[in-house]
Amino acid sequence: MKLNRILLTLAAVTLLFPARAQESGFRAFIDRIAGPSPELDPEAIYQPQPRFHFALTGDIRKANMDEEKQFQVGVGYFDGYNVVFEEIPARISSSMSSDLDKAVGFQAGYGNLGLALSKKIKGQGKDDYFSFDYLSAGFAVQVQYFNLLQPVTYRYTMGEEGHWAYSDQEGTTENPGNLRTFIVDAFYAFNRRTFAYSAAYKGNLFQRRSAGSWMFGSKLILGDYGIDPAENIATWAGQQSLQTSAQVAFGGGYSFNLVPYHRQPTGDRDKGLRNLTINATVLPMVTLFNQFTSKAFRQEEDGKYSEFHKSVMNGKLLVNYVARVGIGWSYNLFTANLSASMDSFSYKGNSEMSVEGLIADNVATSGRFARYTVALRLGMRF
Repeated sequence: MKLNRILLTLAAVTLLFPARAQESGFRAFIDRIAGPSPELDPEAIYQPQPRFHFALTGDIRKANMDEEKQFQVGVGYFDGYNVVFEEIPARISSSMSSDLDKAVGFQAGYGNLGLALSKKIKGQGKDDYFSFDYLSAGFAVQVQYFNLLQPVTYRYTMGEEGHWAYSDQEGTTENPGNLRTFIVDAFYAFNRRTFAYSAAYKGNLFQRRSAGSWMFGSKLILGDYGIDPAENIATWAGQQSLQTSAQVAFGGGYSFNLVPYHRQPTGDRDKGLRNLTINATVLPMVTLFNQFTSKAFRQEEDGKYSEFHKSVMNGKLLVNYVARVGIGWSYNLFTANLSASMDSFSYKGNSEMSVEGLIADNVATSGRFARYTVALRLGMRF
């Protein structure tokens, strides 16, 4: 994936589009989506004219991907007279977890539009992040891309302790697993008059007095999670080594801005502006569409791997959560933002697995993806 080239192109478009708009006649459109909103009460929200902004960021983040498969396996033994067969329970669990990663990056944009990129700075593996967002007063859209590369720990248990066929094996993959996730978040605030969701996170709008709003949220998640098909865990799982996912969730919650201090600007370029805003947002979400596709690969005579089986699982209805806390301090054109966020999404259902040419069609599959982030943003409007 030529991600770096794509990101540079998007960055150029984001930063140059307002300038080009003056020449091409789209200035009115840009001012409409990036400029002040006529719906907001000026006594409750201060809306400066849109400016270019740039920020340096530092993140501490951790991500986990856990999965478990439970199924029945057939075993047999010779009792001296006959071959005796029976089915016993088996369980495969795996976990890919990042360290407490430290990352640095930048944000750039114009008005309500912004683009961000950050990369892990120390340790093994990869933990890259890219986002593009539109944060207005009553509506916000954020597009995120995560790329996590870490070893996978696993455990395979067959039977119960004391059974003649009991087996319990665990280990860590020789090659790292790869989790790539594309997420689109959209939030709508029902209080579009006196509440600005982005006030504590970006510095493009400033809450003058405390206010809150009921929120509606939606989330789209597209991802793939893969391991080397030569790993032991892939062999035990019927050669399954790649899983793609598509999830759509909707929900509602509440967001509140606490404003301990605000002072209106007294001069040009927002001279004299002072603002301290604290935000807390909680959004439970119901995953209405939750589909997972697992693909199995086998090695051919030439040493290459080819797909030979695909299983599609429609997950059950589950409740997940999005929680965010942010503090924003503004001084003239300078803004410092400290935020913490937690995204947690689960899945559960029955899938298929090919074992020695036979299809097991009642594999109880469950899993959970969680990501925790604490971020510091130091920004300036120009």
